[in-house]
Amino acid sequence: SLGFNVWACDADAVFMNDPRPMMRTHPWSVADMAVATDCIDIPSDKRYPLTHCDYNTGLVYMRARPAVLNFTERWRETVAIAKEKRIRDQAAFNMLTKMSRPSAVHDRGQPLARVLSSTDGGGGRINIALLPLSRYLNGHTYFVQHAHTLPAAEPPISVHMTYQFAEGKAFAYGKRQRLRQAGLWFVDDDAYFSGRYVKVSDAAATLPLRPMGPQVDSRDAVKYHLEEAKHRVAVLRALLGIAKVLGREVILPRMLCYCDFMWKEMKNCRVGGAESMRLPFDCPMDHVLDTPRFFEPNGVDVGVREPSFLSNPRVPPNVSSSVAKVSLAKALNDVELIRALAPHRDAAVIEIADVAGTFCGFTDTHVDEQFRTASERLLTYARSPFCMMEGSDNAPLFSQCCF
Repeated sequence: SLGFNVWACDADAVFMNDPRPMMRTHPWSVADMAVATDCIDIPSDKRYPLTHCDYNTGLVYMRARPAVLNFTERWRETVAIAKEKRIRDQAAFNMLTKMSRPSAVHDRGQPLARVLSSTDGGGGRINIALLPLSRYLNGHTYFVQHAHTLPAAEPPISVHMTYQFAEGKAFAYGKRQRLRQAGLWFVDDDAYFSGRYVKVSDAAATLPLRPMGPQVDSRDAVKYHLEEAKHRVAVLRALLGIAKVLGREVILPRMLCYCDFMWKEMKNCRVGGAESMRLPFDCPMDHVLDTPRFFEPNGVDVGVREPSFLSNPRVPPNVSSSVAKVSLAKALNDVELIRALAPHRDAAVIEIADVAGTFCGFTDTHVDEQFRTASERLLTYARSPFCMMEGSDNAPLFSQCCF
């Protein structure tokens, strides 16, 4: 040991605020280690630490103490000698620390709310603090529940990119797009922000917003969710065609979800633990589009930018302030589009009031057929059937109703 306290973090964890001041204060200073969890139930987590969820080793704080050094060596050895492939760092950590039920740590005769005495896998005990979900957010609490935007929400300290989809073979596209949309991806070069773009107006990006209360029947929410998806595809097909004709890139429209996307059953279109989340929510790209296809060769070959793109401070003024707002007739071909938009060729951004149905295709039949085939494949996203308890005799928890 070199005597340093260490935050061990996955590469897909982002700190938005400095966690060190918190760890210096009571009761966190009593803990030998601190760890995040995979829970998503923030209201319950505020009442008591949720030990039934996996501890997530993508975010672990370790103090330079003998007990921690001994535990870490035992943890490393458990992974090294494991015969099952599933026993990686997270599974091993949970095995060692949950050999028996964690118990409260007392300080001056009082139990500490979030610091638990846990097994260390070697017959001893170690004090582990469970980081609060409201400040150490995960892929669901941040990008689906948007818990950090609730009234009176504390500033988030970190977000870990769990609970997400759309991992491509070459890159974690889904994670990158979530970070871009949240303004937390800082490695794009200047050229990313200095192109020429086409977008739909905010008013026409979605269907009229329809709030879904906590008791909404999932079947009703799914119906409107699919109507919204159909509208989104019509908007995107037109934007992609226009962008291809003009040699521009597409700023994606706002994307709304009226039902969560999860690999387990839901009621009221909400997964267990997130019963109070707001519907609809601004959904990540990977919830509604086959994200890797947009960034790998796809036959359409039009670049896209996240919906929040123009609010990024790195977009230069000659782009953000050069927006031409136009209306188009319906069913224009490529030649007619070029003629209609010629007066706005110098604008960095062309914003079209109601873009769905404005582009009908290319005059070259071969190019048109290629575009239709490629765009159909690009915009088709086959997700598992919605797994809802309504209409399924209240399928029990962890049922296979969605497969």
